[in-house]
Amino acid sequence: MSSLTTNYCKNGSVELYLECFGDSRNVPVVLIPGAMAPRTFWNDWFCLQLAEAGFYVIRFDNRDMGKSTHFESSSPESGRIVPYSIFDMAEDALAVLLSASDKPAHIIGHSLGGSIAQIFSTKYPHKVQTLSLISSPLLSKGSIKYKQVDPNIAKEIWDFFGQNPLEPNFDRGLSNYLQTWKFLNGDWELDIGMATEYTRAIYETEVIEPAWNHMNVQESIPDIYREFSKLEMKKLFLQGERDFLPTHPDNQVLCAEHSRNATSEMLKGAGHMFFNKALWEIIASKIIKHIT
Repeated sequence: MSSLTTNYCKNGSVELYLECFGDSRNVPVVLIPGAMAPRTFWNDWFCLQLAEAGFYVIRFDNRDMGKSTHFESSSPESGRIVPYSIFDMAEDALAVLLSASDKPAHIIGHSLGGSIAQIFSTKYPHKVQTLSLISSPLLSKGSIKYKQVDPNIAKEIWDFFGQNPLEPNFDRGLSNYLQTWKFLNGDWELDIGMATEYTRAIYETEVIEPAWNHMNVQESIPDIYREFSKLEMKKLFLQGERDFLPTHPDNQVLCAEHSRNATSEMLKGAGHMFFNKALWEIIASKIIKHIT
């Protein structure tokens, strides 16, 4: 089994917690989680699969999550503005990479992590070997005629979230979280053990409330079409065919068609979250094929 090492690094005053799997002499893979997602979104099994395929795997807690530096919330009632930008979060990813390896990395991001990965790739293309975007918002717009999510589907999603409030206590809140994970799991059977372990990790470090900073940081992201369309590294777009949260699933195909060296693949029956071992096996297989 590949060894696990832990560390902290700093980006200015922000302290970032990271965990590494495998041989540090290998080419690094940086895994960027999404909004309100701890590093363990990238579960141990997945990380070990990449490490055993010959990569040095680095997962970390974004700022405002897990063991990394937390900030005051920019919730509507607070009157505070979000205390950082997505560009700061991309700088965090750079700090993590530089602390662990001096080699360019395969960058993989899920959801908000995919947005961070896109910004990272346009700012530091020399640090990126390949780019993998999973269930990610698309920041490269230009004149691409993206599909809009059906308003009824969007309403169903946000009505569901409104009916499943967050509870500060794990024992009371687990049931609502499991309902949410089932809703976001698409057609795949929900692995209760996997979902419970993931939820417990959130409760261990977080004040359970909406991730206002992670949500608000996405409101001022510019169109990066000009920069992104010039990038030469290989790109993989993955999205569940039942996932309408970041964008219409078909838009991944459109973005890939307007990007250099890009392919897109649909995860059959998948939603925005992946609480199923067989689904993770499919994702791991596609990622390893892309970065090898």
